[in-house]
Amino acid sequence: MTKLDRTGGFLGEASSGGWKILLAGVIGMILGISALPFYTLGVFVQPVANDFGWSRTMVVSGLTFQMAGTVLVAWLAGWMIDRYSVRKIALLSQAGLALAFLLLALQDGSLWLWQLNWFILALLGIGTSPMSWSRGIVERFESGRGLALGIALSGSGITAFAGPPLIEAIIEAYGWRAGFYALAGAVTLIGIPSTWFLFRISDQREARGAATTAVPLTGLSFKQALLTRYFWLILLAFCTITFAVSGTIPNLVPIMQTMGIGQAAYYVSLIGIAIIISRLISGYLIDRFWAPGVAAMLVLIAAGACGLLSQGIAPAFAVISLGVAAGAEFDLIAFLCARYFGMRAYGRIYAWLWAGFALSTGTGSITIAYFLETGLGPSGVMLAVVGALFIAAAALLGLGRYPDPRQWEQPA
Repeated sequence: MTKLDRTGGFLGEASSGGWKILLAGVIGMILGISALPFYTLGVFVQPVANDFGWSRTMVVSGLTFQMAGTVLVAWLAGWMIDRYSVRKIALLSQAGLALAFLLLALQDGSLWLWQLNWFILALLGIGTSPMSWSRGIVERFESGRGLALGIALSGSGITAFAGPPLIEAIIEAYGWRAGFYALAGAVTLIGIPSTWFLFRISDQREARGAATTAVPLTGLSFKQALLTRYFWLILLAFCTITFAVSGTIPNLVPIMQTMGIGQAAYYVSLIGIAIIISRLISGYLIDRFWAPGVAAMLVLIAAGACGLLSQGIAPAFAVISLGVAAGAEFDLIAFLCARYFGMRAYGRIYAWLWAGFALSTGTGSITIAYFLETGLGPSGVMLAVVGALFIAAAALLGLGRYPDPRQWEQPA
């Protein structure tokens, strides 16, 4: 394999072979568990509800079971990624994700089977999450790591933008079962081949038992990371951001409608584009500036925008700012993990942070919807979101300077 150019910045690292990992990461995110089920479920809701005589809440409950499965097995996936080849884990999980979509297409109207299927989807597909694709990126890119992460993880924004209309067209033509068959086919025919041919990190250590190691992995062990303030501050910051932002986004339409803001659905459609732009911009910035400061700036902008929205002012600005904050999450977590903890236990550390992220995603929207209906109202909810975002910004700024890698232990 061509030796990577670590001195030529992003372009040098990409042109010397990193582009393959980057392209596989983009495709992996587009067709991965963090984007494909989340952004396409909405177009299945009404057809499935009509077919089985369910409420829409019953259909959407599948996501709650997916999040529960994610929290349950994320640590295991992280451990396996550290111990075995991340490429093999990604391939097995892509096959599992495709199987789970096939099982969804075969549902017979049993609610508990529907919910169990979504739980199984998390168990089988966990290795298609950002922890796999970001692992490849952070090992392949160094000077251009932030931009590479931004490009790769912007795949979820592409899914948010293109996935719903494509699947909706298939459902309208052939029915909702065909929609799930299409998702399974996309993962099988596009996702698996791209990982097989492009997602190779042979000049890096892919497993603890590798016979040779070209670039040894240094950093803190998982237990050492838990004893640092960095781990808990990053966990607090991103759980709070996710709870506030991912909890608000699904409720934006009713929030705006209650406030008398017209064209609410139009405003919310801007989020997918904002996520893509955010990942590219934030990735570029964190390569050049202190990453926690960049993240805090984006969070505070979103806080200010939500404050304006609480008074019915500048809804488009609020939606775009929330999309920017949401778009910066995955690549910033990956970047901060590598800079504050190193690569020795990257998979396990990222997995536990991502489990908190998933838990916050699963509880945020329900909690905000509850308070929206039970007293706080839209203005009160948005002000509460502002407070949560200020807490997140304070946690990010509390991280301080990056640790000196020379103080980490010798390679494991």
